Amino acid sequence: MLHALCDGRRRAVLQLLRNRTEPISDEEVAIHLAATDAEKRLLDVTESELAGWHVSLRQTHLPVLEEAGLIDWDAEVNAVSISTHPALQNPKLERIIETDGIDWDGILGALVHRRRRIALSVLADYDTALSRVALARAIVEREPGTETADADPVEDCCAALHHVHLPKLAAVGLASYDARSGAVSYRGHPLIENAEWFDLHLTETPRAVLSVAEPSQDIWRLDGRANVIEHCRALCEYADEELFLLYTDEDLVEAACLRCLQDAVDRGVDVYVGTQTQAIRDRVREQVPDVTLWEPQRDWMNMPPEREKVGRLLFADREAIMLGTLSKHNDHGIQNETAITGVGEDNALVMLVRELLGSRVDHLDEQSADFLEGIPF
Repeated sequence: MLHALCDGRRRAVLQLLRNRTEPISDEEVAIHLAATDAEKRLLDVTESELAGWHVSLRQTHLPVLEEAGLIDWDAEVNAVSISTHPALQNPKLERIIETDGIDWDGILGALVHRRRRIALSVLADYDTALSRVALARAIVEREPGTETADADPVEDCCAALHHVHLPKLAAVGLASYDARSGAVSYRGHPLIENAEWFDLHLTETPRAVLSVAEPSQDIWRLDGRANVIEHCRALCEYADEELFLLYTDEDLVEAACLRCLQDAVDRGVDVYVGTQTQAIRDRVREQVPDVTLWEPQRDWMNMPPEREKVGRLLFADREAIMLGTLSKHNDHGIQNETAITGVGEDNALVMLVRELLGSRVDHLDEQSADFLEGIPF
């Protein structure tokens, strides 16, 4: 999967196909990519430019994408379309495909090799640098099948780290490596917020709870604050007419969230923010004055103390939903956030929230005391 994504031309193919509802010919794909590459109109693409792209698509890029399961390609009838692979709903993959102007080639290329992903996962657990030998030992413990009769696996791993893997990770800014002292540390990257990136689970589908249950492609789970925030941004951009939000925690209303709300307002979207927290209302009122604010009359979002609590809810155009929950604070005072999402008028989660809201969402600007008492939340 990472190999399929680490080439910008293949990501461009996926980006093009995601916006098509019907299969298109590989020649049409080639024309679009050639025009984008040459910064030309489609009609101005020359035959030689088209031929070059067409050959590379058929011989290299389409086979790789098809093998990864990301596209459906029938070479005989010359038809290409996006597949129904569950990974295409993964927020990380969506961000990779849709974000231009970023060196994803280098970053994903560095993550293709499993040993490098394991190395980063180990380094991310430490606040201080590790020696190259200590890192190699930790990798060998996690790697299956590294034992050999004729060589020391730790020594072999240490040599491979020095000559191959650590220079590649350092080149893309994911790790720092002092070849002289052998000290290695995790640097992180502004595009990769947490160590979950090192194990993307792009090929996994949700596991069934019961033996008779089937994996759902309608309701998805997001783990981690960064992923939840990214999906919030996507929902705010998704909304064309109405954006309905609820917040319980002031820390969730970050500056980036407020910018997304202002962008929605500027596009003519009706934005409603509900919260029982006065500080949130004051902040939203000050920075996004055109938002309609209201106060839920029932503390429905607080679960029992021993359970997680609902943190935020976003409802875009009454057909795309995200419901986030906050864990208890850990020893460092940090709360983890997870969320479930759904999209489509017939999606079960969307239908549930739409029924709970009822027709009252149409009248949130009528904020009389009697009306507020009648809001189901």
